[in-house]
Amino acid sequence: MEINNDKIIGQGNTAEIFRLNDNKILKLFRNGLHKGIVEREYQNGIFIQKILDCVPKVYEMVQVNGRHGIIYQEIKGTDMLRVMLASLWKINAYAKELAHYHLYIQKPVMENLCTVKERLEEDLNSVDVISDENKEIVRKYLKQLPDGSDLCHFDFHPGNIMISNNKAVFLDWMTACKGDVCADVARTCIMLKYGEVANASWVMRRLISFFQHHLYKIYIKEYLMISKKNIEDINRWELPVAAARLREWISENEKQVLIQLVNEHCNKILKKGI
Repeated sequence: MEINNDKIIGQGNTAEIFRLNDNKILKLFRNGLHKGIVEREYQNGIFIQKILDCVPKVYEMVQVNGRHGIIYQEIKGTDMLRVMLASLWKINAYAKELAHYHLYIQKPVMENLCTVKERLEEDLNSVDVISDENKEIVRKYLKQLPDGSDLCHFDFHPGNIMISNNKAVFLDWMTACKGDVCADVARTCIMLKYGEVANASWVMRRLISFFQHHLYKIYIKEYLMISKKNIEDINRWELPVAAARLREWISENEKQVLIQLVNEHCNKILKKGI
């Protein structure tokens, strides 16, 4: 397969997106990304399209110039983040929609997906900015949390929701797993509360931070109401989710905030154990 750089329509930390013919796109992963990670996303997509009708179709895995890729159905529309930014006066309604979308995809699953706890521990093992002592505290704490058996997207945010023909289509299932849905919600909360756009000016970062915090407050209030969960159910996952996120490509400011958050949680656990 040959690709034309003129057909590139998007890119992120791990992949570039190219438009192909026949309403298909190629997600071409960057050099150095392990084939096993790509295979996991492919298998996740094959499984999830069997239980959800609001995801892109997955066609095949390919290799292009030594790089691994996956061919998906092209979804034509606008991602929810752009929709929100274009209509800020509707932010409360969009935040509530986000909560309803999240609850909708959290369906019971029996398939052999990676579990939430396995994913968090795998990521935690690759973190090098917190002490070994605190990593062990997080591991022990994680074992005490509920298991669950529901589908978790684990990267659920407005940028991964495409609005197409007035319907939501959910993208990027690389991190999909099964477990306690409160862990999935906790991860979205962490991103909304502490996430930061790289390479933006100080003023723009402040504006985006204000926007995200408002979105978070409305989203979590709505989610708790419709799911009948308690905020304590969500907050107890904050420590392992924050610790695992330190493995990712995040800004230095966000990294420092999360390190402090993890250390504070671990200190509290140590004090309770004395």
